[in-house]
Amino acid sequence: MRRKMPLFSLTKQIFGLLQKRQKRSFWIVLLILAVSAGLSQILPLAVGYLTDRVLVDRANISFQTTVPVLLVILITSVVNEVIKVIRRLLVEDASTQAEKEARNRAAASLMLAPMRYFRQNMTGNIHGRLNRSIEGTTKLVKLIFMDFAPAVATGIAAVFVIFSQLPWQVALLMVLVVPVGTLIVMRQISTQKGIRVELLQTKADLDGTMVELLGGMETIRSMDSAEIECARIDRRSEALRTKEMKHHRAMAFYDCLKFINEAAFNVAVIGISVLLAFQGAISVGTVLTAYLCFTQLTGPLRELHRILDEVSECTVLASDYFQILGIPKDFSYAVQGEKRVEKWDSNDIQMQHLRFHYAEEPDKPILEDLNLQVGAGKFIGIAGPSGCGKSTVTKAIDKLEETEGTITIGGYDLAALTRADLAEAVVLVPQVPFLFADTIFHNICYGIKREVTLEEVREAARRASIDADIMQMPGQYAFLVAEAGHNLSGGQRQRIALARAFLRTPRILILDEATSALDNTSEKQIQVEFERMKEVYGTTILSIAHRLTTLKNCDQIVVMDHGKIVQQGTYDSLREQPGLFRDMSLGIVQ
Repeated sequence: MRRKMPLFSLTKQIFGLLQKRQKRSFWIVLLILAVSAGLSQILPLAVGYLTDRVLVDRANISFQTTVPVLLVILITSVVNEVIKVIRRLLVEDASTQAEKEARNRAAASLMLAPMRYFRQNMTGNIHGRLNRSIEGTTKLVKLIFMDFAPAVATGIAAVFVIFSQLPWQVALLMVLVVPVGTLIVMRQISTQKGIRVELLQTKADLDGTMVELLGGMETIRSMDSAEIECARIDRRSEALRTKEMKHHRAMAFYDCLKFINEAAFNVAVIGISVLLAFQGAISVGTVLTAYLCFTQLTGPLRELHRILDEVSECTVLASDYFQILGIPKDFSYAVQGEKRVEKWDSNDIQMQHLRFHYAEEPDKPILEDLNLQVGAGKFIGIAGPSGCGKSTVTKAIDKLEETEGTITIGGYDLAALTRADLAEAVVLVPQVPFLFADTIFHNICYGIKREVTLEEVREAARRASIDADIMQMPGQYAFLVAEAGHNLSGGQRQRIALARAFLRTPRILILDEATSALDNTSEKQIQVEFERMKEVYGTTILSIAHRLTTLKNCDQIVVMDHGKIVQQGTYDSLREQPGLFRDMSLGIVQ
């Protein structure tokens, strides 16, 4: 749930995104703002002075005597613009640095987020929320230092000139426009805060729906449901439009109030100034000075109206950003640092009293008091009906799901191992492998931190029976894989993922339906490679398969049901004895 943070707290945290150089730049910005604000007040004073000289002392004045005053106006205007350019460059430098740092920190936070965070939030929702929150954070920096601070500085300078150069009656009337206008803006912000949060959530949900549809385009086309999905988007878009129009109507009303406030005070200031001039209390030049001073005051006031409104919206976005940074780390990163295991003495796996349930469904246990010992270099199959907990066991070994109980790998407690230790020891090949939008070469050697040669990659691909396919592709190993591998077949994606595993030569290889899309010939060749890994490297292999014949070569098969182990044995022995495995092999149980 989104919550709005105080502006001061947000500004302090955003300041922390900057390097020392950018922080120093902001102090320079504040200094030149004071100079710029002072220079901007020269124009009304100079125009008032010239008016009085021309009207009152016309006989003793020539155009030549006004040239110095005109030059002062010109020089101050040019200097002021130069200062604005310098200020803008300094602020842009700081804001781009803030954006870069904000994006990097957000990416780091999401990379370490718990897996349940991604189960509970749609990818498009996260992406849209992240982009908008970073834009809001960056915009807040610009608003504060490029718009808000100059407006305040100019307003303060204008108030100083007003009280020093004008009668107190006129000065007091002028400055009253500020608190009245501020009250209107504060009321506007307080009434619109809720709907702004609603709009952000609605846009994030719409983003999530759009990304989901783009990912399921084949299904949509196959089911001829394009019209249904367009209608669904239309309904959600209309709901968003209705909320936006409600917001815009309110904004238009408050904008009208702000204009009426300024117009009323403007008329009052001119009227009182003219009245005082008729009474001889002030000169005609002072009337003009009063009008220009009021303009100098209402200009920043209008800016403040806009800025405060936009700051309110950006505060919601920036608060959302820092909530993303505050996502707790996944349990698997509880142990920090690089590798802790210098030498692995064994590849065995011990699981004792494993229990697991999803945090969202505490009443539905996935694993219940599961105990399993896997000897080093053994090929273990895991079978069972859908939803019995097979994949959860394999994910627990790779620290992708947090379970109760104890797991040891090679004698090391899994809880004490870093992700670097696990990446060296364990490779998990899922049924639907993820491929990056990159070359096949980089997809196969993904995650390896040393230099990898093309020949090493080709050897891994040969072992996975994919090298011949790759050599037929345009560019061969430089062939660009589409997003999520959509320009490859399911079997090709699985074999590339297996090549990735073979290249790493892991101590423990976990196969979660990793050959389900392969033809019989390719599967037999790869089964030979599994046996070779077991014999040559002592690799311990765990394989999940619904196609039970895939598990024929396993040293032992573990049969699971409702989160428990109900049978163990070889393929042939389990086929012969009554039980769940035989029922599954006969098609009685799916």
